[in-house]
Amino acid sequence: MDTLHELSELFRTFPGVGPRQAKRFVHHLLLRGDDAEQLSALSLRLRKNVTRCESCRRFFGKEGAFKKCRVCRDESRDKGTLLVVARDIDLEAVEKSGSFRGYYFVLGGTIPILDAEPEKRVALKELLARVEKSAADGLKEIVLALSANPEGEHTAETIAHALASIAKKHNIKLSVLGRGLSTGTELEYCDAETLKSALKNRT
Repeated sequence: MDTLHELSELFRTFPGVGPRQAKRFVHHLLLRGDDAEQLSALSLRLRKNVTRCESCRRFFGKEGAFKKCRVCRDESRDKGTLLVVARDIDLEAVEKSGSFRGYYFVLGGTIPILDAEPEKRVALKELLARVEKSAADGLKEIVLALSANPEGEHTAETIAHALASIAKKHNIKLSVLGRGLSTGTELEYCDAETLKSALKNRT
């Protein structure tokens, strides 16, 4: 496989990118040499300057020796609620809406229906450890904020089942977003008012 096809295949692994779009990306880089050099340089800097928060697992720009992102370092937030989302971009959408003042946990993806090994798809062990630790700090509610589509709902059910015993042990409420979200909605594309409604009417 030559370099052109290798790069096309790499772009195809990006979310939402099909074969035609992947080829357009490659040809754009061929026509715009400066963009290719900048992309290469930024990719290297990304690995060096970005790290994962040890608490919520989101990626954030390194800030000195901090191992937690700014949200997780903010002591003024509500320790009683933990919002579980699939991806960083979902966390950013909720945070931008200003509708939630608790803490977050990023699963790192969703669980496909009929998947035999869900623990390999999402950070399930890490979530259980986080909940156990947060329970000692006053955690009272875990909100499963997954997209309103079949895979998101399946993920929420799987996570709820995994959390059931630990939630019962510490008397923690498990809730899901209200139906402010229409069926098929991806969380990252929701407007602020819809997210506020979904959080307010969670069940």
